[in-house]
Amino acid sequence: MAKQTTRHVARIPPAVFHDYPVDIHMRIYREGARYGADIFAVGRSLRIPIEMSPQDLEALNRRLQKEMQIIASDHAERGELTPADLQAQLCSLAEVGHFAFKRVFSHHDALAGIQELLALGQRVSIQVASEDFFIPWELLYPIGVDESLSYDHFWGMNHVVSRIIVQDVRPGAFVSPIMSVPYPPKLGLLAYCSLPGVVEKEIPFFKKLHKVGKITLFKLRALNPEKKQEEFREFKAFWQQTLNLVHFACHAFYVDGWPSLSHILLSDEFPISLEDMEVYGITIYGHPLIILNACGTGNPNPLYTSHFASAFIRYGARGVVATECAVPDAFAADFAHHLYMRLLAGRPLGKSLLATRRYFLEKHHNPSGLLYSMYAPPSIRLVYTEG
Repeated sequence: MAKQTTRHVARIPPAVFHDYPVDIHMRIYREGARYGADIFAVGRSLRIPIEMSPQDLEALNRRLQKEMQIIASDHAERGELTPADLQAQLCSLAEVGHFAFKRVFSHHDALAGIQELLALGQRVSIQVASEDFFIPWELLYPIGVDESLSYDHFWGMNHVVSRIIVQDVRPGAFVSPIMSVPYPPKLGLLAYCSLPGVVEKEIPFFKKLHKVGKITLFKLRALNPEKKQEEFREFKAFWQQTLNLVHFACHAFYVDGWPSLSHILLSDEFPISLEDMEVYGITIYGHPLIILNACGTGNPNPLYTSHFASAFIRYGARGVVATECAVPDAFAADFAHHLYMRLLAGRPLGKSLLATRRYFLEKHHNPSGLLYSMYAPPSIRLVYTEG
């Protein structure tokens, strides 16, 4: 086992290449039919079992995704909820989040150890590295629900949570999170124009940023699904522009049991599957940060989201922000607006994502920002050079 663990850790780029202060680093690996984890924090190390099988992990993800989907849909359909409805939502989500917390850290040593580490203080930076163990960590609720209920107790509202997908050597593995770029930065936009939120909010938002000189916008034109090979040449060329940021405003379809056929849908009804990206040899130049603001359909959960994030990182992305379940397109557009205003001002990605989640919670009583996950170093940020 020691040999296996050492091999896995060696495949993670050393901290000097990430340049982030991580308070708790958790490395999860397979141990036969179960999982185990090594936890490192403030000079301490702890090896714990995670008494779950891959089937248990799949079931837990479905349970978490179902609960969050209900809450996201309620806010999309009903707008501002009554205080009683908000309290009921909080109670229900806290119950599921606490169940997930105790399920992952079910071993008494694991539960005691992680509780002690979390007591270090608020705004703890937590990083999780794994090949195949993915859950919406933001939804974990470590406090018993018979105590005072508060959204502040969710990991995603209180801490900066990041993920490392352990892979073999890849183009962006040792790229600094400091993005030194001329002003204005180059932003690539890929859109599906049958979504009202995309047409009415997201595309106008980016066009306005371009007009006032805050970004240089490169928008992928609509692709013709009847000319697949020809259009994939256009798609490949799009990634050769050395972009700094890339934004997907689209649909994502997840094919249960066959992740390689899961795909994103762009205009005009042009599907791009994970299999297509491999077959057509996609290479991402310039190591951009990718925001996959996809309204999911089918059967989304973190195990599928990780496949998309893994593919983009493998092909050269610096990092990926993605949604862990279906997000209403109107909320997705609003969330993108506030996230980009922070990123373009030079704030680190981790703090920007946390601040955006808290903005929607505090100003609109909407916790749907918990759906967004970071597969990237939290200190990714823009540093402008003279244009």
